[in-house]
Amino acid sequence: MKPHLVVSIFVFLALCAVAGGQAVRLEDSSDWWSISSERFHGPELKPQKIEIDPSNFKILGSFFHTVGFEGVAAKLGKAVIVERGDASTGRHQACYVSSARSPLVHLVFEFGEDESLFYIFAGGRDWKGSNYCVRSTQVSGNLSTASGLRLGLAPQQLEDILGHPDATVGDTLFYFRQVHKKSTPAEFEEQRKEYPEKLSDALAHEKFDFHTVEQYIVAKFANSKLYYLAVQTDEE
Repeated sequence: MKPHLVVSIFVFLALCAVAGGQAVRLEDSSDWWSISSERFHGPELKPQKIEIDPSNFKILGSFFHTVGFEGVAAKLGKAVIVERGDASTGRHQACYVSSARSPLVHLVFEFGEDESLFYIFAGGRDWKGSNYCVRSTQVSGNLSTASGLRLGLAPQQLEDILGHPDATVGDTLFYFRQVHKKSTPAEFEEQRKEYPEKLSDALAHEKFDFHTVEQYIVAKFANSKLYYLAVQTDEE
């Protein structure tokens, strides 16, 4: 998994303003579920070149890596945005929790400069900042990606959706993909617009006609049932 990029404070404040939520910073790494945390150490993986189906990154009807905190707030309501870490471990999180307490299910969105993640998990120990999680009737044990990824799946059911894992460590499956994709006209124009220098058409096409997509998924099982899912996509 590549090192995470530095998230500037200006980007963070802009995201918070768009989402309309309060922001707090915690000098803390008790968020055990975060794969952006300095505590996370996954296996060294060589990225495969076969793209994971995009439907695995769609939840509650949206691709949240394209709409950011604004889209999260529009779907689930405003939440306090928690900032943790810095440099390679900088992460900004909005947390939602099921209204029903049994089972207690969390849905967390986490954003960096390029990386966008969501987590679905049931149980686990408490962490500093969990009191900021917003209760939502849309979060439950039945919450699923468009592809059918959801808590409670057996390992084979998850593999039926995602294919053979790129690594297995104990009861945890890992998927890591890196794909060179042709940009859509909208993606091309957006990248050209955001580039700090004015480019000729020829240079713009050379630079932006293709872009790299990284996909990373971590799935943890207990008693052969999925209880934790981390889904990340990075687009360069």
